[in-house]
Amino acid sequence: MKLQQVKKLLISGAFIAALCDCATQEDNFEPPYNYLAAHINVIAKTSNYVVYEYGDVRVDEVAPIAAIYCNEQGGKTAELYDIGLRQDHRRRATFLCR
Repeated sequence: MKLQQVKKLLISGAFIAALCDCATQEDNFEPPYNYLAAHINVIAKTSNYVVYEYGDVRVDEVAPIAAIYCNEQGGKTAELYDIGLRQDHRRRATFLCR
């Protein structure tokens, strides 16, 4: 899966979350999918797992993106395996695709 495809997944996953917020925030509104796409990076991926590095977002915002990725790997579901904190205060989350 190429970086552009991952960004599209980020955008589509975050679009669902944005539906609730867009009606209440109109001034200087930045859609959450733009924010997520700018703050989440794919570090490693196989058909059995995916590792995301992120900052300024929560792991529950990363989980839907992992779920979409794992579903594309043969209908698998994503399970959070590990979260680690790096020295630069960014986190890495590993999701297993089962």
